[in-house]
Amino acid sequence: MPIKILFVTAFPYFPIDRSGGGIRSRLLLDALSQAGPVGVFYLNYRGPTHDLSQLAGSALGDDIRNIKILDSVLVGGNGITAYADKTSRALSFIFGSGMATAGLSVSREASRGISELIERNKVDLIVGRLSRPTAVAGLLNERRIPLIVDADDWDPHRITARIHATPKYNFPLRAYLYRYRHGSDYLGARVLEGADHVWLASETDTLMIDRPSVTTLPNLPLARTGEEIVSLPRSKAASTVVFAVGQWVKPQNSDGMKWFLRYVWPAISQRVPQAELRIGGEVPESLARNWGAQHKVRVLGFIDELRREYDEAALIVTPITWGGGTKIKVLEAFAYGRVPIGPEHAFDGLADAPQVKAIAAIENDARRLAAVAVGLLDKPEQRFWREGAAVEYYRKNYSRAAFNAHVQTTVESAMQRPRQKLKA
Repeated sequence: MPIKILFVTAFPYFPIDRSGGGIRSRLLLDALSQAGPVGVFYLNYRGPTHDLSQLAGSALGDDIRNIKILDSVLVGGNGITAYADKTSRALSFIFGSGMATAGLSVSREASRGISELIERNKVDLIVGRLSRPTAVAGLLNERRIPLIVDADDWDPHRITARIHATPKYNFPLRAYLYRYRHGSDYLGARVLEGADHVWLASETDTLMIDRPSVTTLPNLPLARTGEEIVSLPRSKAASTVVFAVGQWVKPQNSDGMKWFLRYVWPAISQRVPQAELRIGGEVPESLARNWGAQHKVRVLGFIDELRREYDEAALIVTPITWGGGTKIKVLEAFAYGRVPIGPEHAFDGLADAPQVKAIAAIENDARRLAAVAVGLLDKPEQRFWREGAAVEYYRKNYSRAAFNAHVQTTVESAMQRPRQKLKA
């Protein structure tokens, strides 16, 4: 008998949202729909004009089968109500305890809506997309059906990495981060206690927790059409194009690019004057002006079709100095058959770390990273070997078939596991 699954999310799915989070939501929906009908319960943080059911119909048509929007709630209100909610959560973050230290509070509307679906026998299994929306929906309190949490936003390790990347003189930010980590530790403990199974995107995080009920479900990149990426032929021998793409409005991405442009790119430009850095993706206007004013740096903005940019590129910059989960732009570079360059944190959590180090250019020291990049630009034969190895690595360790199989195995295990009584 098909399992009735409720997918609780605050992330619109690909192609409505083309971010890494949107892609992961889409992959999960596709995989879960193989086990039974999936209903989406949407926590809407984006405002009353963001009607997911209408967006889904126009963007997907019949593309996702066996899935429908069951309900949505507006989290935090609108206008004055939203401002009051943010103020209340900010004060609780500073002075509160428990979940409030993570800046969270349970949405009564969401909790009530999900309870009504359970009472009407519309749900056999709940999958919470991200730990924070799972907590806001009240799913970590006592319930009567199995819960899987896709904790792609697993915070403790990510926040620790950000603390290490923050200068000691920036006391206000460091104080905020230490407080935030305290709340993240609490939320992480609640997720581990309240879920029947937890998926993490990083093998590093999974090994640190070391529980049978916690497994790695890695991120996967997709092509523009939603299909798996087909690798490219090797890069052009004469290419000196360095490409980077991301959501630069997010500090974990823009902080890394600022570091790269300040310390690494000048050294590359000095030794390879014809080299060009092309930056794709949404960039705040102030950053776009600053970045675009630097030598041989071109800010492209949103790119609908990435394949052409990857084809022209000799190297891919993944300048991630902090952040959680599997770094999807690193995997995207591997899938296309290109060599990513960046600091160690950009590659944290990937499978088979020794093989990754043999393929990518991984250096925390800016001068050494620039030197390796220059060598790969000057000596394409060295680059070609790494490009072939990148494709082989990706095919061996990451595939949609393996992703789907892991989801199915977890669903079956969660449905067979005896229920445990949780504290509210």
